[in-house]
Amino acid sequence: MPTSETTSTSRPRSQRRRPSPDSLRTVHPGPRAHPLSSSTDPGSGWTVILPLKGGPGAKSRLGAPAALATAIALDCLDAVLATDRVDAVVVVTPDPQLAAEAVAAGARVQGESTPGGGLLSAVTDGLDAVLGRSAVLLGDLPALRAEDLDTALELAGELLSRPSGDRALPPMVFVPDAEGTGTVLLTALTATAMRPSFGPASASAHQAAGALRLDVDLPRLRRDVDTPADLRTAVEFGVGPRTTAVLAEITV
Repeated sequence: MPTSETTSTSRPRSQRRRPSPDSLRTVHPGPRAHPLSSSTDPGSGWTVILPLKGGPGAKSRLGAPAALATAIALDCLDAVLATDRVDAVVVVTPDPQLAAEAVAAGARVQGESTPGGGLLSAVTDGLDAVLGRSAVLLGDLPALRAEDLDTALELAGELLSRPSGDRALPPMVFVPDAEGTGTVLLTALTATAMRPSFGPASASAHQAAGALRLDVDLPRLRRDVDTPADLRTAVEFGVGPRTTAVLAEITV
């Protein structure tokens, strides 16, 4: 992700006020509406935190209009909402258009406690809204399919809950990006176990925090889009309908 989206001066989570469920705006339940995960009965489902910047500054390295960033984000959201192992989605965004679209699709929307605070601050806001099985997914995955995320969450859940020999259970499991240096998905059995370190070299930062690396063969999940070259690769995999429609009208 671009550096401008990944810096944060947010307060530690222990000093932040946990928002009440009523603060999550939901006016349309959507086709897959479920309660947010619970620390006492998390079940097998996941709550996915999806930070979406939106607006004119989103995906600036692409050199494309804001409409493309919005399309990518909403195609990614559709895939997450259709994933069997996902019980709820919390979108964190300052963008009114994305917020309205997310609510209409069936997600919950959490506002930013520190507007302009960056990706890590937005992730923390999302984690503060949930308790049980939690996954943070970056929203710039236009080729993502529900089955890709479902597979990754299944594998992550097994690694988080089934010890192998003498190996201790990891507190987190993450999926690196296509280059292997960033992170597209970070998971934990509880939100309080999360220690997100999104930003440059986040893969090594998450490993240093005790997270287990999951180099799963899911190229559509691992292809985040920061540059025109990334986008061309995603298009080869097959992007979602909104992204396809916008790309038909512009040149990147």
